[in-house]
Amino acid sequence: MIMLEVLSLSVPFFALIFLGLGARLVSFCDENGARLLSQFAFFVALPPFMFINIAASDASQILNWGFVWRYESATIIIFLLSAFIGRAFFKLTRAETGIFGLNSVYPNYGYMGVPLAILAFGEVAALPMALILLADTVVLLGLTSVFVSKEGQGGADMFWQIIRTMMRNPLMISVVAGLAFSASGLTLPVVADRFIHMLSGAAAPVALFALGATLYGQPIRSAMLELNTLTIIKLLIHPWLIAVLFIFFPGQDVLWIKVAIISACLPVAANVFMLSHVYGAYSGRTASTIFLSTMVATLTVPVVLYLVFLL
Repeated sequence: MIMLEVLSLSVPFFALIFLGLGARLVSFCDENGARLLSQFAFFVALPPFMFINIAASDASQILNWGFVWRYESATIIIFLLSAFIGRAFFKLTRAETGIFGLNSVYPNYGYMGVPLAILAFGEVAALPMALILLADTVVLLGLTSVFVSKEGQGGADMFWQIIRTMMRNPLMISVVAGLAFSASGLTLPVVADRFIHMLSGAAAPVALFALGATLYGQPIRSAMLELNTLTIIKLLIHPWLIAVLFIFFPGQDVLWIKVAIISACLPVAANVFMLSHVYGAYSGRTASTIFLSTMVATLTVPVVLYLVFLL
């Protein structure tokens, strides 16, 4: 029964990604069409999807520091370990090393994480996902800023520059707005509520279709050792270390632990390519890592989801 439930969630989920790939393959949509769908999902459909689910949660639970330090401790360890591997074994530059580390721990929250967690565990999963999104933004971009900062530019200056940029991220805005609305105790007017629910209903299918269409054509033959290393770290080692920390340091709600593990097992986020392009470091291989990790995730995520359901 558990396996049937896992398949009923994961097969349609990843089928939508492959549908997007197929649409590009048969020229149903081109690169511009894929970009437009991605923009619609990220800027129009996903923010109300996130808002409506967080607004229905208890905002007071967001102050879960025990959850944050467990999750982020594992994330920092993996980031630094990956940065060391990139420097010592692949002879990457300092900036490339930072993006290499970011590839190993930055999961695809928007297009995959939020829809999958809510489909698997219901609206209550929105709050731990929101907390991971907020904490990861600060921790990961702070770490990355140390590596990609230029000569004469302080890490703090780079950090605040990235934070200002990310605060314009529509998912971040929707998280903060949802928390504020939940804390206010207000309710949406009927018309606004129906409009937001209609719009949020398009979030998951459009986001997944757009992800597949965007990934089409990414090369994976070059630097296979690097790509395989990042894929293994991101899809297997990261969620394993998350699970270990939560098991050896108990005290967290089981649902939150499940969401943490699911978040960690997701493939590399498209945002990593955006940052790599901005800083001119490791962008080509980042695009390839996103593609490869997403393809491999079609096999690994259902397995992790099955194991999580057993908790």
